[in-house]
Amino acid sequence: MTVNIDILSGLGDKGPAAIVVEANGKRLLLDAGGALHPGDTITWANRLDVDAVLISHDHIDHIGGVAHLPDDVPLYCTPLVAQALPPSRAWRPLPERGSLNVAGIDVTTGQAGHSLGGVWLHLAMGNGVFYSGDACFESRVFPFDTPPKAATALLDGSYGSYDAPQAVCYQQLRQQLHRPLALPVPTSGRALELALWLSQLALQQGISLAIDPAIRRALASLLAQPVTLRRPGIDAAIARVLTGKNDQNATLQLISDRDDTPDQWPHHHLLHTGYLTPERCAQLAAGKISAQRWNVHLRASHLVALTDQLGATQTVPLFTQLTDHELNTWSRLLGKRLCKTRRLKADARSATFSPLRSFACPQ
Repeated sequence: MTVNIDILSGLGDKGPAAIVVEANGKRLLLDAGGALHPGDTITWANRLDVDAVLISHDHIDHIGGVAHLPDDVPLYCTPLVAQALPPSRAWRPLPERGSLNVAGIDVTTGQAGHSLGGVWLHLAMGNGVFYSGDACFESRVFPFDTPPKAATALLDGSYGSYDAPQAVCYQQLRQQLHRPLALPVPTSGRALELALWLSQLALQQGISLAIDPAIRRALASLLAQPVTLRRPGIDAAIARVLTGKNDQNATLQLISDRDDTPDQWPHHHLLHTGYLTPERCAQLAAGKISAQRWNVHLRASHLVALTDQLGATQTVPLFTQLTDHELNTWSRLLGKRLCKTRRLKADARSATFSPLRSFACPQ
């Protein structure tokens, strides 16, 4: 079986995700990302012809381009992700953890450790094609399921060569909590982790905390899911957050990211924990906001470990700039397995492994 992969968008930059995988005359679109920045347009959907669409999760750079697709193209996503689709868009259920057949191709899904309802995708094409979507091993809330073997790995490389563990993020973020802060976060992703972490910290240190109602609703949705779709031992903490009262004048404000600007928060300093748009980069340079990463993507050693676990013979780091420095780093980490071309074929080379100690993907 010849497998052709065309990365329409998402290679060489932090951009919308859109990848076509073709085998036996059937073409599947993996994710349908929308523009990350106001005023930007997407071009990957122009004259696109596919048999079905699979959506990994509900963040705009993975689902925001669905409106550009014909309504008659079958679209698959999990029920929680479907809530972010355009109104009246038809969809078919993708299991949170399981298998189904799409256009004659066997698809396996598993928890990706990144967001509410988010999954990775494994396609039984050739020697296997694995697409991580956005993924993370370090979530305190979302599990990461170890995937089946795959010769071709299309992996979340959003952090490039960055490799600081989450414990460092905890420590550095804790040092920022000495002043009134507003933290804008994606409602279905790191918002849930930060809600639990900040709630515990606020209780210990006597700091007032307000949590956006939309984030509370997302936590309630998580708690309503089967217990196997969240990390063990967090239910009581979620319940405490849901029953706690909000102080609208709280020192710490965890808010859904609605493109808030410093002018909207005259009594709080904006602290961002994820991707910064060009506008926010300018605000950061001017000292108007602060930034402290909270890991929600694969860091470099984890991307290598996942490549090893998959037994992949070619790995594409997605959603990251591929500068000369980054390419040199990836070449050192992945060796001959590094693939940086937009179009590739799934191959059958023997697997090789990194000299780094592998990270055991959590069950």
